[in-house]
Amino acid sequence: MAALLTKSNFMSGLQCLKKLWLEVQEPHQATALSPAQQRIIDQGEEVGHYARQQFPNGQLIVGNGNKALQATQDAIAAGSLCLFEAAFSFDGLLVRCDILQKTPAGTWELIEVKSSSKVKDEHQWDLALQKHVLIGAGLPIGVSKLMHVNTQTCFFPNLADLFVILDITEEVDRLLPEIPKKLEQFRAILTENLEPTLAIGKHCDNPNPCPFTDYCWQHVPEISIFTIPRLDWKKKEALIGQGILAIAELPLNYPLSANQRSYVNSVFSGQPVVDEAAIAASLAELVYPIHFFDFEAQNPAIPRFDGLKPYEQFPFQYSCHILCQNGHVEHREYLHTDTSDPRPPLIAALTKDVTAIGSVVVYHQSFEASLLRKLAQAFPAYAIHLESIATRLWDLEDIFKRHYKHPAFRGSTSIKNVLPVLVPNLSYKALNCQRGDQAQAIWDKMILCPDPNQKAQLIADLKAYCQLDTLAMVELHKALTQLA
Repeated sequence: MAALLTKSNFMSGLQCLKKLWLEVQEPHQATALSPAQQRIIDQGEEVGHYARQQFPNGQLIVGNGNKALQATQDAIAAGSLCLFEAAFSFDGLLVRCDILQKTPAGTWELIEVKSSSKVKDEHQWDLALQKHVLIGAGLPIGVSKLMHVNTQTCFFPNLADLFVILDITEEVDRLLPEIPKKLEQFRAILTENLEPTLAIGKHCDNPNPCPFTDYCWQHVPEISIFTIPRLDWKKKEALIGQGILAIAELPLNYPLSANQRSYVNSVFSGQPVVDEAAIAASLAELVYPIHFFDFEAQNPAIPRFDGLKPYEQFPFQYSCHILCQNGHVEHREYLHTDTSDPRPPLIAALTKDVTAIGSVVVYHQSFEASLLRKLAQAFPAYAIHLESIATRLWDLEDIFKRHYKHPAFRGSTSIKNVLPVLVPNLSYKALNCQRGDQAQAIWDKMILCPDPNQKAQLIADLKAYCQLDTLAMVELHKALTQLA
């Protein structure tokens, strides 16, 4: 066991005792961070950097371990009134504090910075642990505050109110007596040589995705109770408690909604449930030329372009396959490749590539509809055309929500699950970019990339991914047409 437990260890213990044990005893069992997960971490660091700018007289404590502990004590002794990343140890714990600010009364304000848009329960525990250590180390702490991103009234370029700072001293102090109890429990777990036996559950992804999920879930069958659409977590946990993970083990009379029962029946029979007449009626609504359309969008915590709020989505790429009535297919696309605002040139290209007539087929309509209407509001010169596109959207996913159920979809209507079943010759597996959150991370890397060859490869990866999204819809439409 490490000589000192960190704040990260403590927060892991709150989420799951097994996570804490693995983190300390067998960290090699963790799954490596994906580019999308690394982007979230990088974004949190960027938020922390902006937060420090609100305290111009702050002193950053650098280094780790004893070096940081000593630097903190030296800074306090020298009369520093504001510290960033101050380090303290007490009771076998090591914590780093985002911001410590001395008050005229001689006490210190403890300020924790989070990239979230609101206060969460785990934030209160975070501050309570820090306060426990700081008080134990002899530092007089006054109020405890949470500094989070303001998603309500902050708009670029005015970032003066990027943060909301809330006094949550009362909530933190209420938790303080619980800290020693939690520490006793965590240390008892860490003295065990054998890995704790704990059931999987909702905590595996709440409040944060666990890096040990693949390890802990390796015994879960592919067609499991977790694939049943919209099955309540209370029901899942009750089934887990009974040792029921596979749908094949589910009691025949287990209470399910009609949609859930339809899926489970398809699993038991091994056959899809298809309403060909309903599919035919839905496809008949489409008007040529049919545009198969997909956006890729970014949503940074720190807004970058005029009128955008923190975490507000803006598109940086689209792909559009156009199917004419004679069967001819054309492909159009746009990808923004520098750090300027992508919206004006993207809109200019979009309003040329998507004609004034014809259906616009998307997958998960609410996403594209929201982006189109935001663009129309922000750029009124294009509003009529953009609103016209939004009114012509047709959601291909609805077919698989309502009229086509297949056990191989594993209870999901995601295009990544549906495509291999209906169009097995198309796959995302060979691509360097296979998910939307990966595309976000790659785009951020690409627009800042100084190496021309590497940048060209990143551009190619993004184009290949977005193009496959719309080609997949073309091929799914073809397969459904032949079926119906």
